[in-house]
Formats: sequence, C-alpha cells, structure tokens
Amino acid sequence: MVHAPAQEKAALAEGWGANHALIGSNEFYIVGPRKDPAQVTQAKSAADAYARIAGAQARFFSRGDNSGTHKKELAIWKAAGIFPDGGPAGGWYITHKGFMKAVLQRADAEQGYFMTDSSTWVAVKKDMKDLVILFRGDKVLINTYHTLCQPEGATPGAAIAAKFIGFVGSPAGQKIIGDFGKAEHGASLYNDAVYAKQYE
Repeated sequence: MVHAPAQEKAALAEGWGANHALIGSNEFYIVGPRKDPAQVTQAKSAADAYARIAGAQARFFSRGDNSGTHKKELAIWKAAGIFPDGGPAGGWYITHKGFMKAVLQRADAEQGYFMTDSSTWVAVKKDMKDLVILFRGDKVLINTYHTLCQPEGATPGAAIAAKFIGFVGSPAGQKIIGDFGKAEHGASLYNDAVYAKQYE
C-alpha cells in the first residue's frame, strides 16, 4: 500500500508494478507552534505556507527519509521555488529521519513546523503540548493510497499479495478502512476509495 503517485506510475510503466488500485485517502496538515511566527495561518496555499516558513527562517522539520510524506514535502518546496538543504541540527531546515510520531514530538518540543498526515495527527494530537494545525485544505495536500505488487510469477508472494489487494478493495476491506480508528479516537483515520476518487 503506497502513497507516492509519480513513483507508482513509473513502476507501472517500467513493468515491475501491477494490481494498481485506489483504496483510500487521508490528508496532510501543516502543524506548528500556536504563536505561528511564520504566519502560516494566513497562507493561501501549501506552497505559500512553506514560503512563509522559509522567509521567516522558522524551524521546519523534515523526515528526510524518501518516504511518500517526504516526497510530498519536497514537491511543495519545489512549487514554492525553494530548495532547502539541512542536516540533523543546523539551520532552520532540520532533517530528522524519524517516523511521523517521533518527528511530531520533536517539532512540539522545539517549537517547529512540520507536515503530518491526518491519521497520525488524530492518533497523537492529545499528546501535543503546543503544536496545532495551522494550514489544511489545499488539494495538493490530499494523500491518496493505492495498492501495488509485482506481476504474477515475479516473486513467490505475488499471488498472495494480489489476493490481499482484492480483499482491500472489496466492500469488506473498504469498511475496515473507513471505520479504522473510530472506536479508539472518535474519528476514522482514513477515507475509503469512494471518497478518495474525487481527488484522483
């Protein structure tokens, strides 16, 4: 299950990806300190929000791990015409190379900005001392998830993976996705494929 559309299309075009299907979505939020020194709440787009952060030289945390989230972040910086380059501690742009929750915790502790997926946010927001959602709603921040596996016969597990993909796309699988997290967090962590289709 993947969320990097450009790389998914490349896998299909190159022939090593198969069974590509939309299964659901969530979205990305730009979160940061309540005081919002970069005035991200006034941004008109995700790229504008990033430009404000860079202009203010406000601390920004990047996962820097080549994940789907990191690829989305880099695409937004590119749209803003900014190409930040940071290490683990220096400057305003800080590469953390941790998973989503760990980077959120660091951004919260160090008064920084970060782009998190809504699913993680719903699960951990109660633990945040200062971070709040400052920007959301730009269509570019919608995060669609697809299935992808290797072609039949390519690996011993390809047939099993294809069966799993079929289940995830079935009514039973889609109900699991649409209901996931409701009991524990009071809201679903993901939207189903019917909702996600409007953003394809």
